Amino acid sequence: MSDSTDVPATDRSGNDDLAHRCAGLVDDSLYASARADAAELGAPSPDALTAESIRLIARLTGARAAVCLSPAPGVPALAILAAAGPDAGAVVTCITDDPHHLETARAALRSAGHPQSAARYIAARPLEVVDKLADGAYDMVVADVPDHSVGRVVSRCRLLLRDGGALILLGEHTSLPEDADLPDHAHLTVLPVGDGLTVVTL
Repeated sequence: MSDSTDVPATDRSGNDDLAHRCAGLVDDSLYASARADAAELGAPSPDALTAESIRLIARLTGARAAVCLSPAPGVPALAILAAAGPDAGAVVTCITDDPHHLETARAALRSAGHPQSAARYIAARPLEVVDKLADGAYDMVVADVPDHSVGRVVSRCRLLLRDGGALILLGEHTSLPEDADLPDHAHLTVLPVGDGLTVVTL
């Protein structure tokens, strides 16, 4: 596996300052309401700069079929659909075990003008559902999971993602666990936004 980390794990102070200044330049109007609603229900969401990074990666990979494994999937789903555009027919599968957060995500996408067909909403344990999704059917997976679940998610996404697809792990995972089964051509990049953004491209 090719390992490229844009941010040294030992010293992020300069990058944190740069990320903070860049965040002030990002238009947060698309995400602010969804983030606030998720926070009210007790779950964090990606900040504006992280959301825009997800949007950029979705655009670069041409993502049309995506999965969000997150306690609060609204902000990542908005970012992915914004990258695809209104006429692309993109579909995001939002998975969380909290039905209240699913309803919040549904409301956020509806308020942004996305049709009902732009998303699927599954209220269940994300790691149980992801095992049942179709292999080779997705362009992108965004995962906000505990550290102990990262290896399982990475290994599963190797099968879920099409060639050229991307797995985005919210949080800084510069060293993936040994049980993360990835091909040699996989590429790892860590972006200094929010709490860190780890991108695995296949």
